[in-house]
Amino acid sequence: MSFEWLKFLHVVTIIASVTLAEGSILAILVAARRRDVAQLRALIAAGETSERAANLLLVPSLLLGVAAALAGQISLTAPWLLASYVVLAVGFGGIGALGGIRHVADIKAAAAASPVDAPSGELIALLAHPRSALVTVAPPLIMATLVFLMVVKPRLW
Repeated sequence: MSFEWLKFLHVVTIIASVTLAEGSILAILVAARRRDVAQLRALIAAGETSERAANLLLVPSLLLGVAAALAGQISLTAPWLLASYVVLAVGFGGIGALGGIRHVADIKAAAAASPVDAPSGELIALLAHPRSALVTVAPPLIMATLVFLMVVKPRLW
């Protein structure tokens, strides 16, 4: 397969993965801000399916990226590519290390236990916690940084 096709498929699978992951997060946030527990529960359930699909798309996307780099004779140790690896690992690893994954699990549990007519105090507190901002804002910023590195390919050293 040609470099152009591999690069195209790499970009399409990444866009699909990010859209599936971030779209559900944004919808959940809207429901949370409205304090609509029933809608929040429904979106969390739908979001879990979309999150699994997003995660499944990451592996072929990464493999397509490596294949595209090799087909295009791009060094896998090019500075902009090394920076991309670091941003990906540190960014998403940092979210996990800072308790973001556990925080999302706690929100899901609190939403399931909350009365439907109004969010429980626990759910309100979790949604107001700074980790909610972390798991909302960090992934799009990480992805924007990766897009910048991969498109602009800045001279880093």
